[in-house]
Amino acid sequence: MTLEQWVKDGRIKTHRGVGREAFFRAADVEALYHELHPVSELAAAVADDEQESAGEVAPGPARKQQDPQMRVYLRLQADAKWYDIPEEDIRIWFQQLSPDGYERNKRNVQHTIKKLQYLVSLIEDAQQREQS
Repeated sequence: MTLEQWVKDGRIKTHRGVGREAFFRAADVEALYHELHPVSELAAAVADDEQESAGEVAPGPARKQQDPQMRVYLRLQADAKWYDIPEEDIRIWFQQLSPDGYERNKRNVQHTIKKLQYLVSLIEDAQQREQS
């Protein structure tokens, strides 16, 4: 993956410099860096959640359990990355998916949809209470 490809994909934007030169804003580069290399806590939470979703429980050293607010926050931060993925990328991913992964991935997606629908219902209920 190159900067040129990321520019084409809209993941980072160039800005005009002097003459024909272009530059990248430091904040944009930093945001892309964090997207590609998530904070270790976020990466660990995502990895743990994906491992749990796949039904794999790896014995490891006991670690401090995150509080519910942090777990939900981290999960939403990870899920927000879906905004950056065009449907074409999803289609290409699916074309390369082996048939033995269909059921597992389908289960994971359905589980995720169920959790997100529950979260939406909580938000809608709270909004209705505020309006009353």
